[in-house]
Amino acid sequence: MKQLGQMQGMHFRSLAIVVALFLSGCAIVGQDTVIPPQVETIESVPTRPPEPVRPQAPETPEPTVFSSRVAIVLSGMSPAYENVATALGELLEDYSIHDLSDKSLTPREIFGGIELNDTEIVVAIGLRAATVAKAYSKVPVVFCQVFNVADNNLTSAQVKGVAALPPLALQVEAWKDLNPELRHVGAILGTGHDALIQEAGEAAGLAGLTLHHRIARSDRETLYMFNRLTPVIDGFWLFPDNRVLSPAVLRQMLSYAARHRVQVAAFNPALLDLGATLSATSVDSDIAATVVSVARRVVDGDSNSIPDMTPLNEIDVQTNRVIIKKSELAAAIDEGAR
Repeated sequence: MKQLGQMQGMHFRSLAIVVALFLSGCAIVGQDTVIPPQVETIESVPTRPPEPVRPQAPETPEPTVFSSRVAIVLSGMSPAYENVATALGELLEDYSIHDLSDKSLTPREIFGGIELNDTEIVVAIGLRAATVAKAYSKVPVVFCQVFNVADNNLTSAQVKGVAALPPLALQVEAWKDLNPELRHVGAILGTGHDALIQEAGEAAGLAGLTLHHRIARSDRETLYMFNRLTPVIDGFWLFPDNRVLSPAVLRQMLSYAARHRVQVAAFNPALLDLGATLSATSVDSDIAATVVSVARRVVDGDSNSIPDMTPLNEIDVQTNRVIIKKSELAAAIDEGAR
């Protein structure tokens, strides 16, 4: 069994590096004028009346120790992956850890060793790990910490996933608790997220909100659509789609939102320092418990009844008190001027 000792030496990186890691691979957009793109958009989801009962999270899987032999494969040694691996280690009895950023072995060699070790199931953490595991693993795979699943064609009869985001209904509930006056929220995503859009629309409708969502194909289109949405929304739901976001565009959007008093719900606490109002993130122990729950069913021969993507159950919400106080002060000034 390979130990996780070196994973405990975590350290903080600068905010710029954190943002770059979440949006790696995107082009940087300058400050030049954005040319309106010719793209199709999806119209707003009509408001549905609020239900009398607030949405509740599913019951958290029981975190019992899993005795099957497991290979944990990480895309790299980033905190987002290391923390989940650490949480998994607390629920597994027999496991090994493999880092794809370690160049001493090729992915084919890593999975050759996994096969020789009589591994029963692979847990892949991150997009590269999931992609490589699907290509090379001879045993079933459960992946996590991957947002663009459909775009990468990851799921199959032998490859199951765990959601990258906490339940959207819980995100909306936390947002409404923070701002009961919230009425219209916007969201911009790349292609391939129909299920997420449907979930977001249902969560918004249950809370009495109208969701205005758009489909973009680049970061420039995202910026253009965001500027067009701002006059009709009072909140913006930011999702980690690095195909249609870049660090430069993200900074411009957050700055523009602050000037126009549009609250931003983000996917990472680091974005609070850039002006987001709140962040809603998954919980490492919940990810691990959900992965083990899926893995147990796979090993027990229950794969056919497992959905391609299994939702999470818990949420971690952090808020930007400075932004909130400014919004409250501005609202009070507006009310006094009437």
